[in-house]
Amino acid sequence: MSCSRSYKHAMAPLVLITGATGLIGFRVLLEALRNGYNVRFTARSCEKAEKVTSNPVMQALSPGDRLSPIIMPDTTVDSAFDDALEDVTYVIHVGSPVPVPGFDPVTQVWEPTIKGVSNLLASARKVPSIKRIIITSSIVGNMPPIPDPFTTVTASSRVHLPGPPPTSFSNLFEAYTLAKITEANDTDVFVEKNKPHFSVAHIMPGYVFGRNELALTADEVLHNNSSNMYLMTCITGKEVTFPLHGGYVHIDDLADVHLKVLRLEPGPGTPRNFGACTNIDYSAIFDYIEKAFPKAVADGTFRRGNLHTLPISYDSSETEKVLGIKFRPFEYAVVDAARQYLEKLGKELA
Repeated sequence: MSCSRSYKHAMAPLVLITGATGLIGFRVLLEALRNGYNVRFTARSCEKAEKVTSNPVMQALSPGDRLSPIIMPDTTVDSAFDDALEDVTYVIHVGSPVPVPGFDPVTQVWEPTIKGVSNLLASARKVPSIKRIIITSSIVGNMPPIPDPFTTVTASSRVHLPGPPPTSFSNLFEAYTLAKITEANDTDVFVEKNKPHFSVAHIMPGYVFGRNELALTADEVLHNNSSNMYLMTCITGKEVTFPLHGGYVHIDDLADVHLKVLRLEPGPGTPRNFGACTNIDYSAIFDYIEKAFPKAVADGTFRRGNLHTLPISYDSSETEKVLGIKFRPFEYAVVDAARQYLEKLGKELA
């Protein structure tokens, strides 16, 4: 089902992007349009699609008929992607769920992660025009549920779980982690077994921080801001009650990685897995805030909270080398996210 007209810019390749109503997907969608691609994006409803098309940044870009939504209520349904893939050249699949409090671990995290990708790949085999599929996963797909900080992992690392796939989970994050691990292994098997006519690449980001253009108010910056919510919690005097993996990527860098990997011509020596992660310690967050915004600290807008670090050792140097990039320091993302909050409050950026 579509909520909009079809494309007229037939010369530009058509990219299907899932997850465009989230932090990563929306930023990737913007960059795809800025790079001249036609974009079709999936949304669960016309209302959610409207959030994307009516966004002020999107309106300023004026994509016209280069941008079109297609409604896909459930990616776990067989052949869910058949209509969405018509005439598509590239796919960027960002739209796997994150562990939102209140979600059911099986039906809202595990199944959409696993079946969403397997259904996408099955449908793509029927579409000759598809050249490349990018799957956005997570660094947690490369390491055991309890990571060893003394063992360095990369985007190519895989964890092989004992026994059959789990049918129940003790918590949301366990479902999320095991789903990412399982999806990476399943996709590797799919490519090896089926040798599809298209190439497949994984992008494995750490926690994503930075400005979120989907957050239109100060309240949304605080409470409806994807992984930025952890950051905002600990700079507004509160505590995140569980540790986060000490691995991060700036949203600007992650969007750049997606477009560069999309354009990469696959060959015998080309990586199929791309890490986007810098090892960090969250205890430095408020030091960055005090340095950048002393007035906002003095007036109590920003207050020191707590965000504990789960130490990891992750190596993304191959991504930097192959793509010719250098990942931004963590300080940049902290300052960018905090600056957006001050902007939405109408406060001085100091």
